[in-house]
Amino acid sequence: MRSENIVTLTMNPAIDVSASVKHMITDHKIRCLKTRRDPGGGGINVARCLKRFGADPLAIFPMGGSSGHMLERLVAAENVRHQSFMIERDCRANFTANEMDTGAQYRFVLPGPTLGEEEWNAGLGLMTQASSTGFAVASGSLPRGVPHDFYARLARNLSVLGGAKLVLDTSGPPLKHALDLGVYMVKPSLSEFSDLLDEKNPDHAACLAAGRNLVVNGKAEIVALTMGAEGAMLISRDVALYAKPPPVTVRGTVGAGDSFLGLLILSIARNMSLPDAFRRAVAAGCAALLSPGTGLCAPSDVEQLTTQVHVQTVG
Repeated sequence: MRSENIVTLTMNPAIDVSASVKHMITDHKIRCLKTRRDPGGGGINVARCLKRFGADPLAIFPMGGSSGHMLERLVAAENVRHQSFMIERDCRANFTANEMDTGAQYRFVLPGPTLGEEEWNAGLGLMTQASSTGFAVASGSLPRGVPHDFYARLARNLSVLGGAKLVLDTSGPPLKHALDLGVYMVKPSLSEFSDLLDEKNPDHAACLAAGRNLVVNGKAEIVALTMGAEGAMLISRDVALYAKPPPVTVRGTVGAGDSFLGLLILSIARNMSLPDAFRRAVAAGCAALLSPGTGLCAPSDVEQLTTQVHVQTVG
């Protein structure tokens, strides 16, 4: 087992429940089929993905109530090394319904618990202590009660201690605050990037220019932008890359971004070039679409799809 010193933080984890239904209809009971439960939340999903590729990440997350105990059991069942911290309220659950008649997917994201100052400070402290070297991946939304500058505080802590490189996947004010401090990598989706730029439907040229601006101004060393079926961009001081994903049969979209991020970080940690790391990351995002629920990407699918991903230099 290789150790790449990757620690993930999920402040708003969830039990992801997914089920197939024949047809969605109002005002009637809908019988669910093929139900599954997965441990969820950005950082947990990244850690689950890393584990499948021979890494040994540490996943940090809050645990509260009976749902928190179930979440921890689900993480342990995948042999993901983890460290939880106790909170008073229950962890949340999300629900995804896959309509068999149409192939449509309906995603219900429930609000998380409210955390007190001692609780979120515990998460901040654990992540700071655990991230002495390597990569610190902070991913997902912040639950209620956690200040918007939480990730900025983490960035400051890691900078002062000379610790791990901070990789951030979040949105809204928490993203803006952290970028003001500067991070190693940021991975927004297109909608999150649009919100950050305060610009509706930015085209590829606008995204490229904005990504370069973040890098030049020291807000992020690497910008990895995922754009769904439109592909992805990766921008650093040295390169600007674009890749369009190969076509696949979509069985579920949950966790595609987390699979992308997990393989990107792992490939960089294993000293791959940015173009090669980017290619594998795009393949991982596509591979996750083949899995129902939050099954994430399978290594065999990633290997097959990597050869089909064409990376080109842009700008």
